[in-house]
Amino acid sequence: MSINLYSIKHLNNTLDLFDSEKKLYSSKWFMEFGKLGSEIFNFENKTIYYITKKFKFWKWKMIFTIKDQKSQLTELISQNNKKTIYSIDINEITYEIKIHYKKKKSIYKNNYKIAEIDESFMYKGFNDHIKLQLLEEKDLEISFLLFSCLKIGEIEQRSKAILTSQKQLEPNEEPWD
Repeated sequence: MSINLYSIKHLNNTLDLFDSEKKLYSSKWFMEFGKLGSEIFNFENKTIYYITKKFKFWKWKMIFTIKDQKSQLTELISQNNKKTIYSIDINEITYEIKIHYKKKKSIYKNNYKIAEIDESFMYKGFNDHIKLQLLEEKDLEISFLLFSCLKIGEIEQRSKAILTSQKQLEPNEEPWD
């Protein structure tokens, strides 16, 4: 199993994804008409996705509406009340993102782990960066899209999550570290 390594820099309301020193994708979130939104850009700085974050109070679910370049709509929906598991169906493929303790997240494609994101990663040369480990490069865009959805509204990488306990998070049954 060969794992590709990428870094994500989180500064204010912007995320930038790098392969070595080359920027591949970026996202910026903003407030628009009382709703939080985000745009994902490719390396040419062209918008490839537009995201709107909504909380459905009566269903107690967080929903991210994603519109691509062809104006096709899909939704990333929280699957539990703790908001630690999110799921989306794209082209008959189910993607799921799970939030773990120690600031880690895992991304699954049809129940097979394809990526792991480590926000606690601190290494010389990776200062203030988030580590993204990925099995296949073809899943890079969707992995960055899903991670960007969860980061909408967060200003700093080092900000503390408002959770009462790490026990509320999902166990990482297949850690890559």
